[in-house]
Amino acid sequence: MKIIFFKFLFISLLLISCSDQENFSHLTQEPEIVSGINVKSSYISGQNIQFYVFDQNENDVSDISIFYVDGSEILGNHIIHDEIGSYTVFAEYLINGQLYNTEEITYNVVNPINKVLIEDFTGTWCGYCPPVKQAIEHARELYADKISVVATHQNDQFALPQEQELTGALGPFGLPESRINRTTEWVEPYDLNLLDDYIDVQNSLAISIESHIENSSLNVSVRFVSSSPLIDHKLVVYVTKNGLIADQSNYLNYDDTSYFYGMGNPIEDYIHNDVLLHSLTGILGDNFDDTQPYDDITKTFSLDMSNSEIQVDNSYIVAFIVNSENTTINSQSAAVTEFQDFN
Repeated sequence: MKIIFFKFLFISLLLISCSDQENFSHLTQEPEIVSGINVKSSYISGQNIQFYVFDQNENDVSDISIFYVDGSEILGNHIIHDEIGSYTVFAEYLINGQLYNTEEITYNVVNPINKVLIEDFTGTWCGYCPPVKQAIEHARELYADKISVVATHQNDQFALPQEQELTGALGPFGLPESRINRTTEWVEPYDLNLLDDYIDVQNSLAISIESHIENSSLNVSVRFVSSSPLIDHKLVVYVTKNGLIADQSNYLNYDDTSYFYGMGNPIEDYIHNDVLLHSLTGILGDNFDDTQPYDDITKTFSLDMSNSEIQVDNSYIVAFIVNSENTTINSQSAAVTEFQDFN
């Protein structure tokens, strides 16, 4: 009986001991979720995307981190996507026995769309100019987010001092004058079908715009990536304004075939949109260093708004890149303080 009792006691103690050892909760720490992974919102297909992680002390810990894209571990801290779409990434790293996981962030991979620049060279004194603005409004109805618009005024209250430098470089021409991608004339009857030849094409260049107001200063960041090299190109960044009111000459007041028939000459309290108010670059653009395919470039600008006519409401940033012939390669536009991503 004693032998049986001691065997039972030994087995019971052994089971209790094993049960205690199977609970590893006191040995395993839950990963701490932290921010710190450096990811942009969008990239273009074929771009080598590099991820970076910074700890709470802003130390770069990328070299001790493991990165996961769509839940799968990747080699190193970079990846190339040939397929467009949305992806997620997070990283984990171990410091002093504590496991850290970064928050999971979504980013997009896109093929850049072609966003056509339409420029309206106009003036409140130009009686034949209103049809250009009307055509642009129709283009907006058809193409929505696939066009950017700038209206450059000459010799009126909205004209910039640099206007003659711009028109002198792009001329010669007389008003009304409208251009597609800066160097192609768009003439009456302003055929919208002509825009199809520009919109329905592939583009290698993607542009994003981000802006914010801080202490009466407008701060703008323009980022661009191209799958083709950009040699001897310029970046142009304008601030435009909608809803400016001024009387507009109208030589079509007595033309009963015109939309502007019977509106008066001048048309009182005419609404002027897309008016070029300020150039953050030179009026013809700023040169930047030649780029190789997939170089990721960001340019920043600042404008003191305390003594400026520019207001946040109905103001826009228009950015575009031109080649050595001043032809626009691609463009982008965004309301002031709103972020416009690639596409």
